[in-house]
Amino acid sequence: MASNFASWIVVAPALLLPSGGRSAPPEKVQLTIATLHAAALTTPRVAGDSTDAPFFVVRIVGPRASSASILPNSAVRTIRQDEQLSTRPLTELSLAEGDSVEVQISVLENAEVQAAVASPSNARAASPADQVDQATRLVAPLVKEGATWLGSVSLLLTNEGGSVYWRRLDCVTSCKVLSSPAATALPASKQQASGVVELSGAGGTYHLALRANRA
Repeated sequence: MASNFASWIVVAPALLLPSGGRSAPPEKVQLTIATLHAAALTTPRVAGDSTDAPFFVVRIVGPRASSASILPNSAVRTIRQDEQLSTRPLTELSLAEGDSVEVQISVLENAEVQAAVASPSNARAASPADQVDQATRLVAPLVKEGATWLGSVSLLLTNEGGSVYWRRLDCVTSCKVLSSPAATALPASKQQASGVVELSGAGGTYHLALRANRA
């Protein structure tokens, strides 16, 4: 648990541009953190420590662009047991026909930690075993500086002939899927698809609810 503050932040949009020759415009998808609920806080760092300071590392891999970012501070917040952080946008994706975009979200605690996170030069969609290795390497500098790792999840979104699907919600480490998104295509309206995972690293128990909708 962090001593005095939490970070709630918004990652810069990941812009994946279509290649030349495609007539259909890309489909935009908004990813949102609906809630992050602390059912149980992480192991106290010092006596009397009764708050957590969760923050996020997001890794995006698409066919023409990739990025990995520690989400910067946009507000100073703390979270206590049985409290939750409210809805915030995560990122907006742009998928041309035939695109598949993988989004990996790692949740850590101790927002006082500051470290740069660089996108691997050979970033690509990965197998489940590779995702564990990639997530571990990505958060290692933060853990070394004192952050604790609650867990990581992975999403796969696809554009199949103009229809957008949230094909997978997978656990990478220290988590389990409580609710998976529907197998149907995302509607063209603002109606949202959702999924929920439980994170269990560092002695804590957190429930992360994610949403996706056509933007």
